[in-house]
Amino acid sequence: MSGADWKWVNLQGGFSEEYIADLSASDSEGASTGRGCIVVQTNATSSFHVTFSETAALPTRGSDNAVLRFVVGKRKNSMTAVGLGNPYIKKEPIEFTKNPEALLTDDPEKSRAYWFLYDRVVGVAAMGVMTSPQADLCRLVCRFRGAAGFDSLGLRAEACDNLGHVILGSGKRPVSMRVLRVCGPPDISIPRPRFDPEAWRALPWNGNSCVMELPDLHRALVERVQKLLADSPIAPYYGFVEPQCLCLNAYRLLDPLRRTELFPEQAGEDVDWMVCHKECYRRVQPLLESGPWTYWPLKFDRADCTSITLTAIGTGGTGAIKEWAKAMHSAAGLRNAAAGHREMLTLSFAFEVFPVEGEQAREARRALGRQITELLTKEWGIAELLHPKFVTWRTHTEYTAYTGAVESNGV
Repeated sequence: MSGADWKWVNLQGGFSEEYIADLSASDSEGASTGRGCIVVQTNATSSFHVTFSETAALPTRGSDNAVLRFVVGKRKNSMTAVGLGNPYIKKEPIEFTKNPEALLTDDPEKSRAYWFLYDRVVGVAAMGVMTSPQADLCRLVCRFRGAAGFDSLGLRAEACDNLGHVILGSGKRPVSMRVLRVCGPPDISIPRPRFDPEAWRALPWNGNSCVMELPDLHRALVERVQKLLADSPIAPYYGFVEPQCLCLNAYRLLDPLRRTELFPEQAGEDVDWMVCHKECYRRVQPLLESGPWTYWPLKFDRADCTSITLTAIGTGGTGAIKEWAKAMHSAAGLRNAAAGHREMLTLSFAFEVFPVEGEQAREARRALGRQITELLTKEWGIAELLHPKFVTWRTHTEYTAYTGAVESNGV
C-alpha cells in the first residue's frame, strides 16, 4: 500500500481479523520482514488489535502463529498493551500504558490517529499518537533486548525477527478503521544527531567547554550509579557517558549549532573546528590561569536516572560560582549553553536513547531514581572541585583536554 492510498477496514466484532499488508512487498515504503509501521485513524469506542505476524494465515487467535500484538482500549479502555501471542502468553502483556492519549476516544464524533511499529534492527516495539511517528509522540515503548517484563517471560528478540505481515483485528464488538499508511519504521530514538541506535555508539559531535573534573572518590561513586542503571530493567533504554569523561560541564561554549556566535561575520559552518577551539582557548586562557585557586565545594542536591545535580555550600559558594560564570562570559564573549545556575551544577552520567513510555518501565525508573538518591544522600558528602579545564568534545559523551597544540581535525 503506497502512502497515497488508504482504505477503510470494517470488522464485525467477535475478534474478527483482516489482512492488511506484506511488509516485504515492493510498495511497502521501506518496510521489510521484521521492520514495519502502520498508521490508522478511528473513532472506535471499543478495543481493536494491531498485529505483526510471521505468516499471513488467519485467524491468529488461538493459533501457534508467532505474533506481536498491540491492543488499544484493553480491559474496558483502561490500558493499551503490547505482547506476544493471541491471546498473550500467560494472558499478560509485555508492557502497557494507561496514558489517556493512548486509549480509545470517549467521543465517537472525534476520531484519533495512532501509529504502531516494530523494528528488529534496534529491538523496539512502540505505539504513539497522531500520524508521524517520532520520540515525543510515543506513548508506549518496549525494548526487546532486556526490556522490562520481557526477560521474565524467557523470550528473546529473535522470536520477532520474521514478522512480515500486518493484520488488524477487533475485540468483541465491531470497529471501523481507516488505514493511512504502511511503511518502514521511522527512527524514534531521542539523540538522533548524536547517537546511532543501530550500532549503539555515539556519533561525532564537535564542541568545546570548560569542565570541572571529579575527585577520584566521587568519580567512583558516579560509576556505581552508572552500574545501578546498567543492572536495571530499563538499561536498554539508555546510553552512558564514558567513565573517564564524567565531569561537571560548567561552562558550555560552542556546539555544532553555535559556531556562528564565535565568528558572526563569517559563514560559521565553514570555519574549521580547530580554528574555533584555538580562538575559544585564546579568549578564556587568561581566566583559566586562576584555576589552581578556583575552588567549588559542592554537596548533593538531587538525582534522576541520567544526571546528578549538586549545590554550593552557603551563599558565599553560590556567589563565587556566579561571579566565575560572569567572568567566563566576559572573557569568551559567548553565553553559557547551560541554562542557568542549576544546570551548570548538573553532571550527566547517562542519556535516554528511547523514550521510557510504559507503566512497568516508568515504575522501574521511579524505583531506580529512589535508589540512586538514597545512595548519593548517604555517601556523597562534599565534593571539592577545582581547576576548571578547557576541553574539546569528540562526541557528546567523550572529551579530551585541550593544550593549544595542533590536534587532528574533527576532534
